[in-house]
Amino acid sequence: MHLPPVRQLQYLVALREELHFGKAARSLNVTQSTLSSGIRELETSLGITLVERTNRSVSFTTAGEKITDRARYVLMQVEDLVTEAKSFTDPLALPLKLGAIPTIASFVMGNFAYALQKANPGLHLYIRENTTANLIAELLDNKLDLALLALPYDVGRVETRVVYREGFHLAFHESTALVDRNSFEFDSLPDESLLLLDDGHCLRDHALAGCRLKNHKKIHTFGANSLQMLLQMVDNDLGVTLVPDMALGLLNNTHINTIRLPIEEFYRDIGFAWRKGHSRQSVLEEVISRLAPPIT
Repeated sequence: MHLPPVRQLQYLVALREELHFGKAARSLNVTQSTLSSGIRELETSLGITLVERTNRSVSFTTAGEKITDRARYVLMQVEDLVTEAKSFTDPLALPLKLGAIPTIASFVMGNFAYALQKANPGLHLYIRENTTANLIAELLDNKLDLALLALPYDVGRVETRVVYREGFHLAFHESTALVDRNSFEFDSLPDESLLLLDDGHCLRDHALAGCRLKNHKKIHTFGANSLQMLLQMVDNDLGVTLVPDMALGLLNNTHINTIRLPIEEFYRDIGFAWRKGHSRQSVLEEVISRLAPPIT
């Protein structure tokens, strides 16, 4: 069986991502004619048409889309092969790419990264923030090694491990009339008084899971992308919100009071996700072991 060169698979994947021969060639630092001829050779080798070309556009055949998906997976496996070979001589030879969601990264990443670097001075650590869905996609695309997440979350085809569980607090202005401190229930809140993060932030989903609201009119239509923004609103008595344990420090120098909510109902599990069969499992284990619950 004649096997196509890895380089031709790279050409195909790059063209699928860019849908433009010139841009795909530039992304791989080759000439457009080199990339074009490489894909033609791949089509000849496989005996099928992968790409339909016109003067103005590039489109993939159904077969081309499926073959590109398979090529992307093959390239990931080749990258893992090279990584695993290097890991036999030095597990820290390659950078570790770590992602984290904003509602965790802001509160624990500084101490966490310091502990990692102190324990492993040779470790080159790259950190990025993103939403859970985007981090999972980057894990599967081999753009990240490890992601620090809040669970439960439907992570699909990746491994996860919970490190610790944290609870939530109801946050409200010290003189608010929105909350009955003696017998509080979420469904007793005035309409549009519960402030939450925008859709796409898992902290919103974890908060709603605990609230078990019968009437979703209680949720304010205002959407925020950070806890800091929510707490500014609460500090001006424009609503109430839920704050995880690790973020309680944000309440310093505010007029916000809190009620600790039952952790059996209001919680999120802090943990990690990574691709199954990762070639640097020993490094990942070391990283995971360095995460400790923040002191609140």
